[in-house]
Amino acid sequence: MLVVALLTTFGIHLCLSALPPKRLVDPNARMEEQVSVRKWELSHYLAWISSTLVFQMPISDQGTGDWEVKEFWLRVKNSLTLCLISFLIAAGLGVLLGTLNATLEFEPLSGPPSGAKWQSFKTVQALIFIASSLPAYILAYLLFLWFGSDSSTFLAVVSLGLGSALAVDVARLTQNSHARELRSRYIESAIANGLKTQGLWPRPGYVGWHAFRNSLITILPVTAMKLPLIVSSAMIVEVVFDLPGMGESLLRALIGQDVPKILSIVLASALFAQFCVFLSELLVYLLNPKGRLV
Repeated sequence: MLVVALLTTFGIHLCLSALPPKRLVDPNARMEEQVSVRKWELSHYLAWISSTLVFQMPISDQGTGDWEVKEFWLRVKNSLTLCLISFLIAAGLGVLLGTLNATLEFEPLSGPPSGAKWQSFKTVQALIFIASSLPAYILAYLLFLWFGSDSSTFLAVVSLGLGSALAVDVARLTQNSHARELRSRYIESAIANGLKTQGLWPRPGYVGWHAFRNSLITILPVTAMKLPLIVSSAMIVEVVFDLPGMGESLLRALIGQDVPKILSIVLASALFAQFCVFLSELLVYLLNPKGRLV
């Protein structure tokens, strides 16, 4: 995980090294010496890496006091918490819709696709698909108009707006994966042997549960790979709604060409994404019957 995160910061370093030199103004110097020039070079990056590997990561090139360090990590915590909640909402909502849609289309479990429940589900699904086509910050703004801007529901509304866009992709993936498992030979054999088929939701002891467990082996890794999309969207939403997170810090760092702060934000985001991917791979290993037989 650390190697991938450091490679990410190296790519950012290559991009930032192409920027023009940063102009520093010293008001205490003489007029002809007030403006100095500083360009981010490879030696600066290697020094930043060396300090980071010994857990003394420089947060900024403008001096890093205790207050700045605490403020930076507080913003990182706020942003990653928002991303995690949004990711769980997206994954849960997407898996729920995809599983239900695949089950409704599988007649041995749900019967013929007709009736009020089927039409209601299709209507709700269409509304969610339309809402997910909007940018996250616009969807969050519309949700604020609907639910209100109460401070007690602020984080929930922003998380729902962030997660809804990804939920549709997860729903499509879940629907295809679950439908493929439901049409597998082992499901046909289970139904022929008399395994329970009632109910739309996967429950232990029912046919749908076996298909659902195996479909998660495909769903989890692909869904975890989409986490960087939520992280990038969260930074935009934080800037739009003036939330104290990494988005505002990154914007200020880009304007001021504060390269150490940019690299610190990228490193924290990359480590968070890689850790979540690792957890998803661990869950896949536990769900995979081949892994349990080893």
